[in-house]
Formats: sequence, C-alpha cells, structure tokens
Amino acid sequence: MTETETNTLILVTNDKMGHGDDELGSKLMVNFLKNLNEMGTDLWRLIFLNNGVKLATDEADALSVLQRLEADGLHILVCTTCLQHFNLEDKKRVGSATNMPDIVNAMQFADKVITI
Repeated sequence: MTETETNTLILVTNDKMGHGDDELGSKLMVNFLKNLNEMGTDLWRLIFLNNGVKLATDEADALSVLQRLEADGLHILVCTTCLQHFNLEDKKRVGSATNMPDIVNAMQFADKVITI
C-alpha cells in the first residue's frame, strides 16, 4: 500500500439504499455496487450484515456485480449468523462466510469504515 492509499471497508447493512420506495432502493443499491470500482485500490473489504446478506445470494440482482468485484480481487465477507437467520446459507453465491470477531477485526484494521 502506498502513502496515498487507504484501507476502506464498506459495511452493507441492507439490501436497499435509503428509505421509502423499496424498488428504487434496490435499484440504487445495485447502481452503488456497480460504481465501487471508482474507489480504485482504496476499497479493501466489503462486508454484508443483516438484510445486506441477501445481496450475496443467488436471487439478488447485484450478484453478477459482486462476483465481478470478487474476481477482481476484492475481499467480500458475509455474516454467517445473518445467513442462518434468513435461512440463506445454501443460497450464498459470493464472498466468504464470516463471524462477528472477524468483522470487528476487519473494522479495526480499516483506515476508514463506510456504512451503507
């Protein structure tokens, strides 16, 4: 890492962006994820919690975007407890299942945490 690069972690806590119209919120989230490459090498980790884990499943509109980000080398972590809560363990198609100690550890080592 160079002096100008930072380890930025994005914590995705919902499958929609914003409040109000759910259809619009879903579109905004997919568009947000499509544009993460604009962060360049600063983007270090992408972590999905709570409803956000739904974006890493086989039924998500964002799945191909996330698979491309992962293929490009981005570390994607998906909360196991959340997957279990929503009965989605068998539907996760991107990222590594993780636990809260790993999430807290990643947040500790991040230079910046952005929560969506």
